[in-house]
Amino acid sequence: MTAPVSITTPVSIAVSSGVALSARSTSTTAEEHVGVFNLATDGGPNNAALNVTSINTAFSACEVTGQEFGHGTLKISHVNAGSGPTSDQNAAALSIDLQAGSAGGTAAQGIFLKSTTGGTSGKIINYVDPNGVTLFALLPDGSLLLPPLAAAPAGTAAGLKLCNVGGALGVVDSTGTFTPLT
Repeated sequence: MTAPVSITTPVSIAVSSGVALSARSTSTTAEEHVGVFNLATDGGPNNAALNVTSINTAFSACEVTGQEFGHGTLKISHVNAGSGPTSDQNAAALSIDLQAGSAGGTAAQGIFLKSTTGGTSGKIINYVDPNGVTLFALLPDGSLLLPPLAAAPAGTAAGLKLCNVGGALGVVDSTGTFTPLT
């Protein structure tokens, strides 16, 4: 393995056509990657290890394709770097910011899921707790899977909670009262 090269000035590459940078690896060694970008210190409120920007209105700014059997094509891991379990309560593993730009508004969709080659028989969205129990799933037929809870959860001032309590679908209001839907 070659020692890393130390570069103290930014690298800038400009091309008028074709691929600007291309890298390929055939390594099968664990934890080796084709590219690693590491912002190795706290640098400021909006410094990113990787910033992908495009002004091509005809296609996506970033395309990711994978062929995994037991992993996600894109894996996002958020790690709480704080001093307590709620230090990162305002963070998110995925944050989507729909901006108006110079148009004065936007009609962009926050999340769009589509299968261009025949759909899926797998869960569209699947939330599993650390014990492997599915807590919520959007199934391919459009139905929601809400496993039964033993008792109604506590209420919240944020709004109603839709839940399955003992096999009955209903809502829990801000006071914690469960009302079955009929």
